[in-house]
Amino acid sequence: MKSWSGVGPCSQPRGHRPYSLAEPPPIRARRGIATETPLQTYDLFATTTEAERHALYARMRAESGLCRIAPFGAYAAARYEDVRIVQKDAQRFSSEALATTAEPPWLGPNPVAQSLVTRDPPRHTQLRALINRAFGATGMARLEAQVRHEAETLAEAAVHRREVDLVDAFSFVLPRNIIGRMLGLEPSTFTEFKRWSVNMGLITSAVPAQHPGIRDTVKEMEDYLGGVITARRRQPGEDMVSDLLRAEVEGQRLTDAEVLSFLFLLLPAGMETTAQLIGNAAILLARFPEHLEQARADRAHIPRFLEEVLRYEPPAQFAFRVATSDVELSGTPIPAGSLVMGLVGSANRDERIFEQPDAFLPGRDKGSQHLSFGHGIHFCLGAQLARMEARFALEALVPRIRALKLRSPDIDWLPGLTIHGPRTLPVELIPA
Repeated sequence: MKSWSGVGPCSQPRGHRPYSLAEPPPIRARRGIATETPLQTYDLFATTTEAERHALYARMRAESGLCRIAPFGAYAAARYEDVRIVQKDAQRFSSEALATTAEPPWLGPNPVAQSLVTRDPPRHTQLRALINRAFGATGMARLEAQVRHEAETLAEAAVHRREVDLVDAFSFVLPRNIIGRMLGLEPSTFTEFKRWSVNMGLITSAVPAQHPGIRDTVKEMEDYLGGVITARRRQPGEDMVSDLLRAEVEGQRLTDAEVLSFLFLLLPAGMETTAQLIGNAAILLARFPEHLEQARADRAHIPRFLEEVLRYEPPAQFAFRVATSDVELSGTPIPAGSLVMGLVGSANRDERIFEQPDAFLPGRDKGSQHLSFGHGIHFCLGAQLARMEARFALEALVPRIRALKLRSPDIDWLPGLTIHGPRTLPVELIPA
């Protein structure tokens, strides 16, 4: 699961003057690093269709080095190996970038900026060890029966209705209900989660008219989740918030502020990543009905199908980092303090790694080597949960239908590119 963060002034390591993303760092010659030559600049946000976006990714991969991204001048890695290095090499590519992209000037303080995904070792290592105590195999085993029951109940209701918006009826409400119960939150508040999640996801591409609503969301979440933490301090329960507060490694515990920052990350990310994975899977079941037939005949096809969905239509398209020193990647010099974007959606279709990258081929060679959950120390903490929820969702839905038909050929995608999936998904479910 990924952080939902906006683009603001670029974070710099200590000793470096901040630069505006609209005004990239000046070109400088450094010992051991060549003077930069102008790079091709691309505007990802100008693409209007999936085909256009993937054609643009292909052009970027064909460049001799890295590219720049309009309008804020970030260096962009489009090839698989470059994206993998950006995700993995925490010494050269710091996750501090996420901290500042979460706090653009118009927003102000945002607890996501202090969360696990914005930390480098050694603090990242300490935080992850503490959170793993609440988010490990034992916690996941405790959830399995709940997830399966919820998926079965929602699938039965959706198929009974036949014509539904699959997002509101199934793909979003399943992870929403599960994350709410994991955290022991009041069910009456679940209806607010979608608005919170959407607003947090808009920070990257928000226009001024959306700023007040996003600021209100951050305040509401701080007030509500802060109250939950206070209540669990007084009276712990059998939920993840209580587990986080109890977690201890080598005498260290999480502070209330650290728990709040993790909840700010987990609540929207725990819903949206899984919701978009399930939604994208439904679109591909409709477009490739032979895979619905295969999954109906053999449940073992579902995990292979989902891994290909993750490669083909990753829910998170970007990985943000900041260069900690003057570095070079694929022959491109990157000045210290520069924002670097790893384009996961492009890396997952790199022809150097995947044969027929634009073909949807579940069970393909290297199919699980996609970068959709990251790589290295920041590999997604919730990957196991997301896979489990998506698998149980399809295991509940697939046996109940003989066809899944899109009621419109045009997909209503979520705005922006940070999170990729359908905003609404009107479908007809033909009962088996």
